[in-house]
Amino acid sequence: ADLFDGERGDLSATGGLLSRRLGLLRGFSAAAASVSAPTPALAMSRSAEERQAASIFRDATPAVFSLARGLRPGERRPRQSADESGVPVPVGSGFLWDTRHVVTNYHVVKGISNNELMLILSDSGASSDAEAPQRDVVRGELLGADPATDIAVVRLVDVEVGKDSLKRMRAKPLPHGDSTLLEVGQTVFAIGNPFGLEHSMSKGIVSGIARTLDIGERPIRGCIQTDASINPGNSGGPLLDSQGNVVGVNTAILSGTGTFSGVGLAIPISTVTRTVEAIIKQGFVRRVFLGITAAPDEVSEALQVPGVIVMAVVPGGPAELAGVKAMRKGSLGDVVTAIDGETVRAGKDFFRLLDKKAPGDVVEVRVQRALRGVDEGVEELTFKAELTAKDGFKPVDTR
Repeated sequence: ADLFDGERGDLSATGGLLSRRLGLLRGFSAAAASVSAPTPALAMSRSAEERQAASIFRDATPAVFSLARGLRPGERRPRQSADESGVPVPVGSGFLWDTRHVVTNYHVVKGISNNELMLILSDSGASSDAEAPQRDVVRGELLGADPATDIAVVRLVDVEVGKDSLKRMRAKPLPHGDSTLLEVGQTVFAIGNPFGLEHSMSKGIVSGIARTLDIGERPIRGCIQTDASINPGNSGGPLLDSQGNVVGVNTAILSGTGTFSGVGLAIPISTVTRTVEAIIKQGFVRRVFLGITAAPDEVSEALQVPGVIVMAVVPGGPAELAGVKAMRKGSLGDVVTAIDGETVRAGKDFFRLLDKKAPGDVVEVRVQRALRGVDEGVEELTFKAELTAKDGFKPVDTR
């Protein structure tokens, strides 16, 4: 009764007022519900950054291959080394360079003969269905490789079959970026097959530039450091910028456990392009040749020697003909301290200066040579050597 104090009229009038007030309450409740409960469309919305990442993934993954080794004659594949469809588990990644060539790391295909090399295409990047992705398996052959930069080029064996598979999987060559313009802090994406998980993408930033990677006979300079997750199986896959352009080839991780610890390294596309173009043109990479085998930098550091120790010289090579001496019978060999007047402190300096030269160039090599019978006595000598050409790795035809 107190609810209607001050209200005058009969029972029907009071009931009408109550109905109107209850109607207002229902309206307020409906309005509040519409504000607090988002529609499904709003709940599923993505930010512009997320849409960009998804677009990069969809566009790039059809061109990212899995590389695997086929069965050898008489070999039975272990059950755990293939998935339910019988497709071998990938040993690494690669990406489409042009309509016939796939680029990967040399260490991915090293030891796999041409009649065993398999390229696996998948449509998993273009579909969001829960069904298993379609796969095509095509044969590949190693066209050429460059162990010095850890780059290899694989060629599709059957051109027509390859074209059909590329078309069916919507695979197109990936565009190339400019690694020389990269800055620390830029967003990058690594795509590959870590631990055999096909078409996985991780996101990170450029953590450092101009890193040096020592994994072979000579250091690889100018490498890109990233915190985008890279693990075994990612090797050979592309590192993309925020526009989907390839800026590097994922190659190595710095880790004490063998798994990613926040530091991944990629070979810059500027280096990759020079190497790939040479391999496609002539099947190998040709470099200048001085004929010196340099001792590891750790040896020079341990002996506190400022320069590159000559561990061996190639018989008849430019260095030997010029008079450079190598280590012999326990005695220290010549120590290269300069090339054409530019100081050599470590192996990276030595190879950087040689890479600027061309076959036929005459260079001045300054060395320090230990004097026999004189404790800690050295003499400085300068030799002139004419550089020659040395053809790089050439694959053996196993067909």
